[in-house]
Amino acid sequence: MSTLKASVIVAVYNGEKTLGLTIDSLLAQTYPNLEILLIDDGSTDGSKALIETYLHDPRVKYHAKLNGGVASARNYGISVAEGDVIGFCDQDDQWKPEKLEYQLPAFDNPETGLVYSWVEVRKHGEVSVSKPEFEGQCFEALLKRNFISCCTAMARKSLFLEIGGFDESRELHGVDDRHVWLRMARISNLAVIKRPLAIYFIHGENYSLNEKKMLIADLVCVRKIAAMDGVSAQEKALCKQAEYGIYLHYANNLLYQNHPQDAGHCYLNAWKVKPGQVKYLISGLLLSVTPPPLLRTLKSFRKRVV
Repeated sequence: MSTLKASVIVAVYNGEKTLGLTIDSLLAQTYPNLEILLIDDGSTDGSKALIETYLHDPRVKYHAKLNGGVASARNYGISVAEGDVIGFCDQDDQWKPEKLEYQLPAFDNPETGLVYSWVEVRKHGEVSVSKPEFEGQCFEALLKRNFISCCTAMARKSLFLEIGGFDESRELHGVDDRHVWLRMARISNLAVIKRPLAIYFIHGENYSLNEKKMLIADLVCVRKIAAMDGVSAQEKALCKQAEYGIYLHYANNLLYQNHPQDAGHCYLNAWKVKPGQVKYLISGLLLSVTPPPLLRTLKSFRKRVV
């Protein structure tokens, strides 16, 4: 069995509705050598009172700070963490009891800096499992898609310190974790545990459901990586390719959500990255002048025909 100490960071902001279940899931870990760092990021609800009911357990530690956002809270947690490896669980997510027991042995490989797992996704009563299988050198794969759910990831504290932790820029809100994984993947190998070890809840308050803001954040993330010191010409080219994929991804999402003009702008920007893809120029120009009611009518007509 692994002897590494694990630090679990929970960024808390007005989370009293779900925080108790989150803490309970962490305390239920079958692996004994852990600390749970509850970082109160300026909560104004009853989160502190709830947390105080758990402080009799020596594994639970409470830290309060001024509000600075989730990346700021995670960085604070990293700075006070005593563990060899660090993981995260948001205040509305949960861990399976055997998570640490399965993940920590993967760090026996000294070349592995980050270990993630499959994740159980719950959305309005429906349950599915995300099963990514990327491991080893994953920088290019992570540029194409963020396949790591933050609630599953664990990384060496030394690696967090080496890359400087989370970028606290507000413009990265929603993808600050992806930005960290990309910086880690440039200099370290990844490993995956092929079983769902955490539960990610999707609800109406998830920031990641805001497509327009997430589009901007994803672009900023990739561009920040490309602008880092020491990034090779090949890595810069991969980042440019990633921008192309981001535009197409959000174009399709925005089109599905009946935002034709925004989708059109995305297609046009994808065409600017790859001018040879004339179909995106045409689609972009047409959608840019398509009123949302007309798009809904066309979709309805298509469904009836099919």
